[in-house]
Amino acid sequence: MSTTPLNISLSQLNYAETAQFKLLVKQALANARTASPAFLSEDMDATTQTVTVQIAIQERMRLPTGQAWWDIPPIVNVPIVLPRGGGFSITLPLKKGDEGMLVFCDTCFDLWWHNGQAGAPLAQNASMLGLTAPSGSQRQLEVRRHHVHDCGFFPGMWSQPNVLSDYSTDSLQIRSDSGALVLELSATGVNIEGNLSVSSGASGTFTTSTGQTVTVQGGLIISIV
Repeated sequence: MSTTPLNISLSQLNYAETAQFKLLVKQALANARTASPAFLSEDMDATTQTVTVQIAIQERMRLPTGQAWWDIPPIVNVPIVLPRGGGFSITLPLKKGDEGMLVFCDTCFDLWWHNGQAGAPLAQNASMLGLTAPSGSQRQLEVRRHHVHDCGFFPGMWSQPNVLSDYSTDSLQIRSDSGALVLELSATGVNIEGNLSVSSGASGTFTTSTGQTVTVQGGLIISIV
């Protein structure tokens, strides 16, 4: 066996160790999902308010026949994320093909998603925190991080082929993508394009303390004279 020493400098040895460490970190990051553009592969389930989502970016896989680009299988039962709070909600009629962003949580949320705050176990540090009742937080059904099934779908992020026409840069709009129906709030007031209907509300005429005559129809003031 040869006893000839390897001609490796200290800097080369350090570089090799650093490269190996970087490779380990790179592999770990490759297995941890954080967020990705995605689109709905089916219409929303309005009962469970979940969607089936296809990640929009393919992965390069090593197959027996060589490397190939591969679609990640669709993710089912993904909760939708919309503005909601204080007893009010803004909903969207999500359809197949709608684009958005998938965000992957850093813990397993199965029990929380199923139970909410109900039946939460008492925190082990309850006495330290002065708690006498369940904390409201759920335990993990399975200890995992950034798993593909612990995600929520935020509708709205879109690709360039789906940009909105006549995007307003000086007002807030709630609108149809086509622009045929627009509710606009700007510095000059409120403007509505399209038909406006009210399902309920008072109708009639009354006189204000200043002598003006106000006409109300379906809960909306239609004239002040």
